[in-house]
Amino acid sequence: TARMAKTNLLNTRTTNFLELVGNGKIYRVPSYQRDYSWEEEQWEDLWNDIIELRGRPDDRHYMGALVVEGQSDREFLIIDGQQRLATLSILALTAIRHLGGMAEAGREPDANRERSIGLRSRFIGEKDPASLVESIKLFLNKTDDAFYQDYLVQLREPLNPRGLPKSNRLLWECFKYFRDRLVQSADLVQHGAALAGLLAET
Repeated sequence: TARMAKTNLLNTRTTNFLELVGNGKIYRVPSYQRDYSWEEEQWEDLWNDIIELRGRPDDRHYMGALVVEGQSDREFLIIDGQQRLATLSILALTAIRHLGGMAEAGREPDANRERSIGLRSRFIGEKDPASLVESIKLFLNKTDDAFYQDYLVQLREPLNPRGLPKSNRLLWECFKYFRDRLVQSADLVQHGAALAGLLAET
């Protein structure tokens, strides 16, 4: 069918996170796809994979199969793999938040602010230099997208997490999980260059 002809199985064994979301690519989770469902077991597996590969540039994190349907040469619907892509985006957001906090605290303020802005442009959304409107790279399904865009992408904390739908709550718990992992990793929490490098290798 025409639909099948447009569906691609991306070989993510040779593709890292940056290559997936770089060059202005946009990914959308169709409204019929299930809500975000990963929990601590999956977050921990992903974190351990990433930490184990630190400093081994010849090895790459195995992203798992990502099945997408091309809407154009830049825009893709995610048929399979949304959980991993959403989780990696949240990891990036925690790193961006942490680098921004380091800058505000006066620790290499110029360098860490620049790292934070650079990572945001690479992994989350690129700003148009004229309008300064941010073009977001990932859109989740109907249940989760508003929370992702309005809270996580904006680095805002929800006032009443317990009142959120379960999948929104999991997205927030994921953010907190990676935020805590970064704080517990002394070399990452102290050194902006190491933290930025961690994402670059993912």
